[in-house]
Amino acid sequence: MSRVALVTGGARGVGLAIAKRLLDDGFAVCVVDINDKALARLEEEGDDVDGRFEWQRASIVDRGEMERVFTDLVGRRGRFDVLVNNAGMTRAGTLLTQTDEEWDLVVDTNLKGPFICSAIAARYMKQGGGGAIVNIGSISAHGIRSGPPAYAAAKAGLEGLTRNSAIELGPDGIRVNLIVLGTIASKWLLQRKSEAELAEIRQSTLTGRLGEPDDVASVVSFLASEDAGHVTGQLFSVSGGQWLP
Repeated sequence: MSRVALVTGGARGVGLAIAKRLLDDGFAVCVVDINDKALARLEEEGDDVDGRFEWQRASIVDRGEMERVFTDLVGRRGRFDVLVNNAGMTRAGTLLTQTDEEWDLVVDTNLKGPFICSAIAARYMKQGGGGAIVNIGSISAHGIRSGPPAYAAAKAGLEGLTRNSAIELGPDGIRVNLIVLGTIASKWLLQRKSEAELAEIRQSTLTGRLGEPDDVASVVSFLASEDAGHVTGQLFSVSGGQWLP
């Protein structure tokens, strides 16, 4: 029986790269997303990888929807092993201009969503004797670059949630870690940055390049595997040295 993973925000970009890597690792993977266009592209491609790849439209901040997704997934697959809290979003703004509504939206998506998904997933992992949760953070939590305060605060909070969850869930065989992302060359980023801006970002790294979605996926693969069986409560910088722990 294949190990089972769920990737939030997994219909495109980094999330899709993570899902594909876990499929290569032999997992059955469920992708959850609210991006209708990205989900439609998955449907058009129709590649279910021998029945191991599936996707559902659901909001990670809706506990009822996520309870349904997990109950259905475990009911059909018979187990649950790995959660990747990848879904995230931001809204432009500063401390003086960001609205309360924008704050709530960004913090809910980047922090409340992972809290809800982790709480539900942990119940099923405990029943199965353990598992792994991988949270996707950002160098924004460490003041490496300016940006919307809601996003920085939410990602900093996600690091606290990671450590707290690792302490609570460790006795149940559940490992919880976080990947601190630097600038990743997603389609979304490349469409919004000029060549001059991209060149400046490359100069801010020690590797002289932008990160690729597969750079993130390879670290998720490790943290989801038994090779990381004694690794929990840790932050892993995948930033090309933009942030040095």
